[in-house]
Amino acid sequence: MTPQFCKFAVEELLDGVYFAPTYGNTLMGLAVHKPLVKEDNYAIIYYPPSPRAMIEVVDPDQPSRVVDYGETGRVRLTTLTREFFMPRFLERDEAEREPPYATYPWDGVRKVRPFARLQGGVVEGVY
Repeated sequence: MTPQFCKFAVEELLDGVYFAPTYGNTLMGLAVHKPLVKEDNYAIIYYPPSPRAMIEVVDPDQPSRVVDYGETGRVRLTTLTREFFMPRFLERDEAEREPPYATYPWDGVRKVRPFARLQGGVVEGVY
């Protein structure tokens, strides 16, 4: 979903109905989104379900380096539950790193999309 669609949905289609874009997978669970507001240009900004999952946006060429806020990189996921631990898993996505905010005081991501270097090797859809 683009910011333009989100703006249209919030202002024209929904008339006060709660709109909840989601991002996630089996390893992470579902990430929540920061409320869609004009100040963010209606961008969808996701925050992982901490403490179960934490994400970092890293340099694809040096995955040990976290990119700066606003920079694009590959999403790296760490998942920890009672049954399972998966540290530093490089996702099939890239995104821009977003700073924490009051409700979610940990890093988030914006403009999530398939990792460009996979070029067609990723199947998109609902699973």
